[in-house]
Amino acid sequence: MTKQMFIVFSIIFVLLLSGGCATTPKPQLVYQPGAVVDTLSATASLSISKGDQGMGSNGYLLYQRPDRMRLVILSPFGTTMMEAIVTGDLITIINNSKRLAYTGHLADLPATGQGETWRQARWVMETDKPDNTVRNGVMERVNSMGLKEQVTYENGLVISKSLTNGDMVRYRDYVLVNGVPLATEIIMDSHDGGRFRIKVTEPEVNTELASEAFVAHLEGLTVYPLAALQEK
Repeated sequence: MTKQMFIVFSIIFVLLLSGGCATTPKPQLVYQPGAVVDTLSATASLSISKGDQGMGSNGYLLYQRPDRMRLVILSPFGTTMMEAIVTGDLITIINNSKRLAYTGHLADLPATGQGETWRQARWVMETDKPDNTVRNGVMERVNSMGLKEQVTYENGLVISKSLTNGDMVRYRDYVLVNGVPLATEIIMDSHDGGRFRIKVTEPEVNTELASEAFVAHLEGLTVYPLAALQEK
């Protein structure tokens, strides 16, 4: 699995993380109905595995509702290895070690390889606000992309989503930060046996973030269109 694939998977779950879902509270979380994450900053540990292969790394993330996000992956020495910036329908993925970048509109992603991964990202990024009309139980529905999904709720919050092909994402170990339910661990199991996990610590919710935090600096980099993410 390429490092680019690793960063793409990371973005998927970062955006899910900031969507306002929560898992089974112990004791049950008491939150203000409709409380959502407007901004988020946190350190993060990430791991991805398939079969007997796997890798992990640490980094940090920034998020601003509704559509701004920056994820930075650090090397074991603390230097920036990779980063990804999303603003609206634009995405930029930067490989700092190779001085390469991939940028463009989400709609320009290839239909296979990492482009297909990002199309799955659209599914996992769609989350419900806390205190949904379904307090507890399971709902089957067709989402905005025309995919049939099964959603499980507890305490008015989404704790898992699954597709008919076997893909599933779970939201675990949630806490209240400034009165907002926040996932501190998200795990996605794909139908082909892959697993991705992201765990956040020291989260700051709904504090002011500088707009410059979401600007991609491409000076000195070789820039390719998103189609170059097509896996061979």
